[in-house]
Amino acid sequence: MVEDRAPGGGWVPGGPSLYSARTALALGAEVTLFTALTPWYDRAMLEGIELRTLAAEMCPRYANSYDAAGDRTQLLLEEGPALKPVTMGLPPAADALVVAPAFHELGAIPAFRARFIAVSLQGVLRSVDAAHRVSPAADPIARATAFAVEGAYLFLSEEDTADPEEVARFCMGRGGTVFVTRGYRGATLYREGHESHLDPLPAAPVDPTGAGDCFATAFIVRLAETGDLAASCQFALAAGAIATEGVGLAGVPGRAQVEDRLKVTA
Repeated sequence: MVEDRAPGGGWVPGGPSLYSARTALALGAEVTLFTALTPWYDRAMLEGIELRTLAAEMCPRYANSYDAAGDRTQLLLEEGPALKPVTMGLPPAADALVVAPAFHELGAIPAFRARFIAVSLQGVLRSVDAAHRVSPAADPIARATAFAVEGAYLFLSEEDTADPEEVARFCMGRGGTVFVTRGYRGATLYREGHESHLDPLPAAPVDPTGAGDCFATAFIVRLAETGDLAASCQFALAAGAIATEGVGLAGVPGRAQVEDRLKVTA
């Protein structure tokens, strides 16, 4: 699990796997989370989630700041341990597997049977310099290759790499369906050789942290429920919009909120 530096000092729970797990839970899914966990981590954030954990002395720790335009400067102060899910008691199968590393905890998608696989490429595409500054990896294609498998749904932000379109087209060429999220400009869907724009849903943004994770998880939850790509895209856009309207994990949307937002925008 990840800890983020709070504005007033101290540490608060965060990271893509927590946002993904809390979103799936809020949408009514049964959730099993595979993660490294320190003895002091705030377990209140994990209530309702089945845990398969690796004991860790330190978890990934990030410090984030945003400018007036919403652009983020990020420091990785601790990397945390590598994960080996095969030794952590994988269940036999699930409707959906969401792979959401904060940095480089995983080298590939775990060998696990799931009807749908979603991969957040944000952590995969990160690099860190000697001053702990997080920046896009110099060779994003090399980083993405192990995760760009046929049939997977992959998610990245336009801020995650210098050329998100190149990464998206590469992953699509390997049989994946790819979303590039673009904040208030919506998202672009890459699928089966075609690219299409997804218009954003209205929002009153306060904090963008975790919105991409909420988008990805909401999409895969709805896809597992319905098998309807278009409806799942709209569901994800609504979840992502709502996520920006609260601070941190308080913005994680519940199902009723998402459905209400869809009714308003219909």
